[in-house]
Amino acid sequence: LRFYLLEIARGLLPDNRIKVCWRYPLPARKSIEIIYSDERGCARSNGTMKCGSGWVCPACMRYISQRRREELETAMSRSKDKYFTVMLTFTARHNRGDGLKDLLAAMVKAYGKTFSGRWWQTMKTELMASGAIRATEITYGANGWHPHFHVIWFVDKAMLDDDIAGSPEEYAQAVLSHVGDQWLTKLESVGLSGNSAAFDVRTANDDIAEYVSKWGHMPADWSSNVSAYEVASATTKKARNGNIGVLDMLFNSERDPHMKHLFLEYYHATKNKSQLHWSKGLKAELDIDIIRDEIAAQGIETETDRLLAEIPIYDWKNIVSNGFLGQVMTYANAGDENRLKWLLERLRDKFP
Repeated sequence: LRFYLLEIARGLLPDNRIKVCWRYPLPARKSIEIIYSDERGCARSNGTMKCGSGWVCPACMRYISQRRREELETAMSRSKDKYFTVMLTFTARHNRGDGLKDLLAAMVKAYGKTFSGRWWQTMKTELMASGAIRATEITYGANGWHPHFHVIWFVDKAMLDDDIAGSPEEYAQAVLSHVGDQWLTKLESVGLSGNSAAFDVRTANDDIAEYVSKWGHMPADWSSNVSAYEVASATTKKARNGNIGVLDMLFNSERDPHMKHLFLEYYHATKNKSQLHWSKGLKAELDIDIIRDEIAAQGIETETDRLLAEIPIYDWKNIVSNGFLGQVMTYANAGDENRLKWLLERLRDKFP
């Protein structure tokens, strides 16, 4: 399904790097390696070009999301001795007349104004907020585009000994009132508005861990009901309330011009933007090594990697040009070297 959607995206974005993604070998390559990781439970290709778009590429987003999820899990694990975590969600009132690019830009501006200036410097000290990771999620529903930010806050555990917050729940209430009011004020300053639903705080670490663990997973029921994506990863966790995500738009774009329009609007609004933002100094403090999306899209080596197949370039071109890339990778993701070998031989006989 990912590679079926990749073909649709390639047709909609002829001037984007997605047109070469997974199709063309890297320079000087004589073969393409199919590698399976027992640790990750999935396969990848070595030696093919990748577009590295975590926003719109159905193939690359899997590997990018996988890497980002591991980075978040590592950050939360390494922070436990010193910090507890809460998750804040920011959104704004929206309707079908709002363009995504302008709406997203205004929300980013409001977010920046919320966490700057004298008010925030004082509040940051009082709340002992030592760092944050912000993820951007975008879906589309009955009221139009619905961009929102999920932000994991790392809070000094000393706060729990303070008079302000004897427990994470009390801390959440303090954040809800102080930061929530400020967010609504800053929304108005950029021409947007919101109500109590525009800001939320989760306190349970288990909830946040579940959110992080779902980063990058495909919904299980896609074969029968292509449903939306909510995410932790902006593109790949199942959406709520009937909202749809970018892959739903792609899936329906060939028979629904409105879905095609939405996908292209989404693409232009997210182009050259990051899905994750780490606050200054947090990566260094937790010793997290962040690699570029283009590198993450290649897949990350593990100690359990094993070579399933080495496919000559001319065979690879036959596989791609005849539309069997998705089937080859489906077999590869089963991790069975013999089954993949059987399929490759069948294809070689069919397309000599």
